[in-house]
Amino acid sequence: MKSFTVLSHNKIREYVKEGEGPTLEFKEQITEPYKVAKTICAFANTKGGVLISGITDDGQIVGVIEPDKEKERIAEAALRFCYPPVDLVFWEYTEDFLTVIAACIEESSQKPHKAMLKNGQEQVYIRTGNKTMPAGKLVEKVLRNEPPKEVNTVDNNTFTSKEQGLLEYLQKHERITLKLFARMVNISERRARRMLVQLTLNGHIRLHEGNKEDYYTL
Repeated sequence: MKSFTVLSHNKIREYVKEGEGPTLEFKEQITEPYKVAKTICAFANTKGGVLISGITDDGQIVGVIEPDKEKERIAEAALRFCYPPVDLVFWEYTEDFLTVIAACIEESSQKPHKAMLKNGQEQVYIRTGNKTMPAGKLVEKVLRNEPPKEVNTVDNNTFTSKEQGLLEYLQKHERITLKLFARMVNISERRARRMLVQLTLNGHIRLHEGNKEDYYTL
């Protein structure tokens, strides 16, 4: 498992150049703890990641005004607005009098973590691509290590013929929907959804919200 808790100034510079992705999120400033709890839970529920405050979405370092208070707000998000609470490791980086705060989150063994929303409700989130997405009930079951029947646990090197067919399709086409995938491999939508969920959680494909229906890409 990749570790995010040991950073250096050079590594943070690499992250800034790399840009946002499955394990990296930029925030210009944390104003309300509950707003960042979604991202913290998503990292903990997926592959872990680093939340860096003091950087704009396009990678410009603007720094935080009060580093200690910024860390307090992030810590409050992880402890009060994530359930179960999420452990963090902080790193502070200063360059040209601008300070950024990096909060490192490891993939959790206490999944699923739920973020408390402003209205008091709780929601499970996962990380897919450079977005934080709400998770459905099936995803929650997978996160609890209680995969329903017919869900395949895919490692980095082994795919079923249907999964391989999906990946080959996505290499040639921009996207695929649940309905199209189910028809393509001649299985029920329920079974197709389970396969797509597992591939998404393992980082092989990405889930996107569409206007009419969600879709998947590499």
